[in-house]
This record gives sequence, structure tokens and C-alpha cells, in this order.
Amino acid sequence: MAKDEFALIRRWTSRAANQEGTGLSVGIGDDAAVYAVAEGMEVVACCDAMIETVHFLRETMAPADIGYKAMISTISDIAAMGGIPRYALVTIGVAPGWSEAECAALYDGIYEALDQYGMHLIGGDTVTTPDALHLSVTVLGEVERGRALRRAGAKAGDAVFVTGPLGESAAGLHALLAASRRGTDVDGQWAALVSAHQRPRASVTPGRMLLAFGSVGALNDISDGLASELWEIAEASGVQLAIEQQRLPVSDALRRYAAAVGADPYRWVLYGGEDYQLVGTVRREAAAALERLFAENGLFLVLIGQVREGEPGVTLIEPGGCSRPLAKAGFNHFSRAAE
Repeated sequence: MAKDEFALIRRWTSRAANQEGTGLSVGIGDDAAVYAVAEGMEVVACCDAMIETVHFLRETMAPADIGYKAMISTISDIAAMGGIPRYALVTIGVAPGWSEAECAALYDGIYEALDQYGMHLIGGDTVTTPDALHLSVTVLGEVERGRALRRAGAKAGDAVFVTGPLGESAAGLHALLAASRRGTDVDGQWAALVSAHQRPRASVTPGRMLLAFGSVGALNDISDGLASELWEIAEASGVQLAIEQQRLPVSDALRRYAAAVGADPYRWVLYGGEDYQLVGTVRREAAAALERLFAENGLFLVLIGQVREGEPGVTLIEPGGCSRPLAKAGFNHFSRAAE
């Protein structure tokens, strides 16, 4: 990083200077930010970290993609509780080999994600690191007092749902790594899979709809893979989840790519991670109405199973009716896990 570190910080965060209409009393540029929570709301907060070679690879992610995805990953945690993301704090540890221009591009990606969700950068820190780039994002949001959706609300008899196709991000990473090894670009027919990995969307609108619907039990975002998130709901709620494999949403692009490379698409669907869809449960009597509500609003939601009484765990019902325990495993944000 250049000698005038503070000048660089001011340059990278200059777009955060305007506080008008943000709800802030004190914004970026002071020792701390000050903001007020809207009446009837309470704060929902989360923090995520991304570390080069552990959570992302420069061969598969441009600097702007890295900044964008780091922000989306954290916003997704707010969405999983039915909240509204408002503000972000970003700490960046700049490693040798990262140029000023690359860091500026990383912040371009951050601001792109913030603008997408009407958010504002209100602080953070910039330091140097001796090895790899470190990026930490904290998101502060709001949710109606006492109404945040949690993992612990599933009950026997509930239906299990997901809000979008799964496995595309992991397949996109697979395609990027394969192209990198060949020294070529990814075939254009897999562009949607690459976009799912590099430029995912957080499910803020679906999360808000699920909270407003009123009959949702548990909710979780799919960052570490469907199997891992299902296990978190099962353990937090003290229930069994039975998932029907043939109901899992697999896009045509994912099926075609899996066939082209001789892979099982359900491996990516169940264990790939970084889809940032939502998985949750809804009272059985309200499940059809929830499906209709999402369809009427042009949003995706599909029922994939049910909640049962029993020792906490997850069962996969395969085509033909055979059942097997679903392993507690997932992506865990390790970049090469989906290879």
C-alpha cells in the first residue's frame, strides 16, 4: 500500500460521505458512527470475514467480485432473520501484491452491493497484512421488535421450503477452476453458473415476505450448503427433517454442466454452498398459501420436505422411496471444496 495510507482510505470511502437521508447522526470520518433505530424496530447485526486462499482465489474472482460477494454474504445473514440491512462497516487488511487500483476496484464491488440494497458504509478500518488479503464486513440492520426469524422455530408437521435453485455457485467455481487449469476462459454457455458464484444475490425481499407472512417457523440462509443449513435447523429446533431429493430445485444449466463434466449435480446442490437462498419451515396448513404468495410476486419457492418428531437429524428420501441419513457436511467457505 502507498505511503499515505489515510489519503487512500479517504479515497476508497469517499462515496460514503453524504449522510443526508441515511438515518445517521454521525457517519464515516469520526471515531464512531451514530444512528437511530426506527420506532418499533430493533437492531440485527452480523459479521463475516473473507481471507484470500481460504474463502476466495484471485484466479476465480476479480477484486470487484471479491468486495461485492463479501458484502452479499453478510447481507444474507440479515435476510435470513427477515431483517432490513441498513449500514455496513468494512475492515480491509491489504497484503503485499495488492495494488492501489485493485483495492479501489474491491471497494467498487462493495459499493455496488450497498447500492443494490439501499445501504450505507459508515466505518471500518484499513491495515496491512504480511501474507494474504483479509476482508471483514459487519452489517447492521433492523427487524420488527420480537419478530426476528430464527433457526429454532421448526415444529413437527411443518413443510420445508427453499427460495431458489441450488448448487449453481459451486458448479460455477468448478467451471472457473477447470478453465484456470486449462489456461482458457469459461465456455460462454456456463455464464449463469459463473455469475451465481461471482455475483450472487442476497434474499432480502423473500426474507421480508416470509416474516410478514406470519406462519414461518425456522429460517436459515444457504451459505455453507443445504445439508449443513438443514442440520442447523434440525439441531436448533430439536426435530427431524425429511427431504425429498426429487423436489430439490436443480436448474437446467446445472444439470447440463454436471452431465458435461460427469458430475453428480446433487453433490453441489446439497454440499456446494454460497447459494444465498433461504431454507426454512412453514406450518403445513399455510404452505400452499405461501407458494401462491411467492408465485404472485414473481418469486421462487418450492416445498422440499417435512419436519418430523425425533432425534435431531436430516434424512434424504431418494427417488424410489429409499431413505438415508444426510451427512452433516458443507462448503464452509473453503474455496476448493467444490472442485
